[in-house]
Amino acid sequence: MLPGDCRRARFQAMSGVTVHQTLSKLLRRGRLLAGYNRPLVLMYHRVGEPLVDPWELSVSPQNFARQIEILTKARDIVPLQWLAQRLRDGKPPRNAAAVTFDDGYADVVQNAVPIMLRMNAPVTVFVTTHALTDPSVFWWDILSRITLETPALPERLAIQIAGRNYDWLVTEDATRAKSNLAISRTALHFGLHALLKPLRVHERKRALQQLARWAGTDASPRTRDRAMTHSELRHLADTDGVSIGAHTCTHPSLPLLKRDNLEREISASRQQCEEITGRRVAGFAYPFGDFDDSTAKAVRSAGMDYAVTTLPREAGPRVDPFRLPRVTVADWGEIEFRRTVLCHG
Repeated sequence: MLPGDCRRARFQAMSGVTVHQTLSKLLRRGRLLAGYNRPLVLMYHRVGEPLVDPWELSVSPQNFARQIEILTKARDIVPLQWLAQRLRDGKPPRNAAAVTFDDGYADVVQNAVPIMLRMNAPVTVFVTTHALTDPSVFWWDILSRITLETPALPERLAIQIAGRNYDWLVTEDATRAKSNLAISRTALHFGLHALLKPLRVHERKRALQQLARWAGTDASPRTRDRAMTHSELRHLADTDGVSIGAHTCTHPSLPLLKRDNLEREISASRQQCEEITGRRVAGFAYPFGDFDDSTAKAVRSAGMDYAVTTLPREAGPRVDPFRLPRVTVADWGEIEFRRTVLCHG
């Protein structure tokens, strides 16, 4: 290619990018002026950099700060409770967004909230109350540490879970793992997660202990994966711009529970949050995003004003306040965040 041709090609490429960016801005502006930017609720879990993150629950502090900065310029960040009330009244605000965190990890207090405060952005944190004193409640972190962080796993895993025997050949060879004879670490992790999720707490702990012995490690939780403490939660609730919501006591899949246990998980978590913070708790988040009609009814009966799901879309004008959708955010840079999140509306 001749020098002149290179310059023309470079100019055309740059022009194409500029035109695309200009059209995107015009489309967003036109959508806003036309009132098409419906309310959006974002879902986060952690702000930190764990060693492994199979569910993509963590966002680095740097990416999180940039994401919130972008969001403040593109949307009006509002308190979730205010937004839920507007939706209940049938008056969805234009261009609004709310930011939420599930579970109640300590790194939200340490890393996320200072960024939100610096940018004058409100946030709602949904807390799993038993995790405040029992770190093993976040069992998925223990599982991922055992299966994905252990340097060398034994080749064969024979284990009984919920009365059923399982036998796997564990391999680091991705090609071999595609056969029926072996399973990769990643596939093993997700398979075990699906088996452990519906178990009762004591059954899950026993299974994790078996897995730890097999892997040559332990089943204790690590400090880096801890939930916030009672005092941290009280301090958080006293912070301007921060609201606390309930997220059950032990983080079960609620549709799997019998009625009494279902109501206890919902009501007790709300009561415990209120006792710790001294403030009314108005909102609820469904663990794992799992809910059904009975679950939503139980949340309403517990006296809550709204509940959030993991349905990935914006909030329409006729949205059920106990089925509010949320868009999950991962550890994305600016381009991916704009493409994946700001496209909603």
